[in-house]
Amino acid sequence: MSEGSKGGWRAWAQLVRLPNVFTVIADVAAAYLLLSHGPAPVERFVLIILAGVALYWAGMILNDLFDYGRDTEEQPSRPLPSGAISLGAAQTSGFGLLGLGVLLAAGAGYVGEGATTTWLPAVVAIALALAIVAYDGPLKKTPLGPALMGACRFLSFMLGASAAIELSDGTPQIPKYVLGVAFGFAVYVMGVTHFARDESSVDESVRDNPINLRIGTLFMLMGVLLLAFAPGLATKAELAGFVMVPGPQFAVLIGLIALPVIVRVIRAQRKPSPSARGLAIRNALLSIIPFAAAYALLGAGPKWGLIIFALVAPAISLAMRLRVT
Repeated sequence: MSEGSKGGWRAWAQLVRLPNVFTVIADVAAAYLLLSHGPAPVERFVLIILAGVALYWAGMILNDLFDYGRDTEEQPSRPLPSGAISLGAAQTSGFGLLGLGVLLAAGAGYVGEGATTTWLPAVVAIALALAIVAYDGPLKKTPLGPALMGACRFLSFMLGASAAIELSDGTPQIPKYVLGVAFGFAVYVMGVTHFARDESSVDESVRDNPINLRIGTLFMLMGVLLLAFAPGLATKAELAGFVMVPGPQFAVLIGLIALPVIVRVIRAQRKPSPSARGLAIRNALLSIIPFAAAYALLGAGPKWGLIIFALVAPAISLAMRLRVT
């Protein structure tokens, strides 16, 4: 099927915001690697990543499905209002991927030779699916919207972690530092969501309103601080499993990753323009990948840190041709 044909690959790639999926692969994989210190059992590792991808794509498709009426007026070139993809196809694929993601996550908890079976991935996936529908549907435009988007990213990270968390007498033993990292990603993404909240508005006065930009920047900074210092919540026994001791150098690494993002979001406020804001949002979103790579490095060593970091290349390449928001 050609690029310009109805329902072509480019329309679907735009609908699911293809460049962004690498951020999900990165945070789900990093969460698993952080706790398992490697990708074993491989089948569990692969299934939980696929579950994260399916749920993320479901969220992107349902986002446009719920926004169809507004996009018809404000963004008629989007795949659904333009007719490139039918509403029926979007509905079937969106809810189908939502169910597939839950099934894949549930399956991940019961595969892997020598691995303890666990129900936790299924529960986290169901919670994530519910959060996705709540955000895409009734709550996106309410004050709860950014917080719910942050919750989705919290659950995305916890999805990867859930497949590697040990159960004791049927109760999951979730390390405090893992919750701290997940909360850091949540607050950071909450900030990005605030920053991007008015991006598509046709009302210039709304689009250039600095309040959401400033709130977004504040939350992004808070998220970066949480990501930098969350490993400090680890116990001595948990620290012993890390490949790299998370001392001050780890906080510096997180800060260096965040620095260009913060520079761009501040620049977008000082000299506001659609292109400056769009570039700042794109950089902020894709920086989730190196943040996740830092945690893969911490838990599984340089090789896996570099593998996760390498996802930046296809993400940037695709982001130059497809919108990320």
